Amino acid sequence: MFGVSSPRRWVSVLLLGLLAVTLFGLAGCGGKEEVDPYVYDSLRRITRGDTLSTNFLFEIDAPVFEYVHGNVALIRGRGTDENIVEFLVAEDLESKYQGLSGALLGVQKTFTPQPTHLVLKRIKRGGVVEADSLAAPKGYVLPTLLRSGAIDQEMPGAPIPKIGWQRTEMDEARATFLPENEGDPAKTVKSAFANFVYVPRHDLPDTVKANPGPEDYAWYAVGDVCALRLVELTPGAEWMLHMFKAKDLPLVGAFTVLSLEESFPKRRVEYEGLGHVVGTMRVDWFQYANTYVEGAETAE
Repeated sequence: MFGVSSPRRWVSVLLLGLLAVTLFGLAGCGGKEEVDPYVYDSLRRITRGDTLSTNFLFEIDAPVFEYVHGNVALIRGRGTDENIVEFLVAEDLESKYQGLSGALLGVQKTFTPQPTHLVLKRIKRGGVVEADSLAAPKGYVLPTLLRSGAIDQEMPGAPIPKIGWQRTEMDEARATFLPENEGDPAKTVKSAFANFVYVPRHDLPDTVKANPGPEDYAWYAVGDVCALRLVELTPGAEWMLHMFKAKDLPLVGAFTVLSLEESFPKRRVEYEGLGHVVGTMRVDWFQYANTYVEGAETAE
């Protein structure tokens, strides 16, 4: 009643079963494996163009933060990359950068605004993504860097910090630093200031001095006995000046004295931390390491 199957039939059934399992397994693996869009490499290689990535997305070890102000940081590589310095941008970076130590940072190499810089997009730690698709801050500013060929290396030097406030000293300063006749080109000279400050303007009304707002502050280059108010600074140049103050760096560059105070009674007034304020001055460019930073958009 019960028939007995032959050995050949059992082998055929077994092979058909194995084939079905294999086909099912292949069907389950049909999807594409997700590829991380961030390519890992050193700060040097990604900023020098040695490593390529779609949409310029890279992953780097958390760098050394040289200086952070607002949404912008000046970063330095680690180890053999310690001489590589770049800008990193992220929303509210000043309050968050200390928490990035030891993390892997997903960044996007960005070309506008200049100079080329990195925008933080992802934070990963221990293989776990802590934050992703981070939006770039709006309206951030960076300093404008100048090529060495744009700098007049033969520009004469002059001791602007030595300017005095007495009549004879003012006469000498006018002859040295201001155009002789109206319409003559401005006189731009190389000089250096060991001291410059960001303080409430010296000429504020007493009602404002007690509680000055951000718009009431100004930069001053302070010389031996006198100070000149710095005008026409770009936002990027101001960012760099804040960094210079924090790192106690001198201000070395090209300067154009724009005006000198005519009133002796006004020149005679001495202000704490400034001395005698005797005029205004433009910073055409200043030097940071082997880089030149534009100080004023209207620089001639």
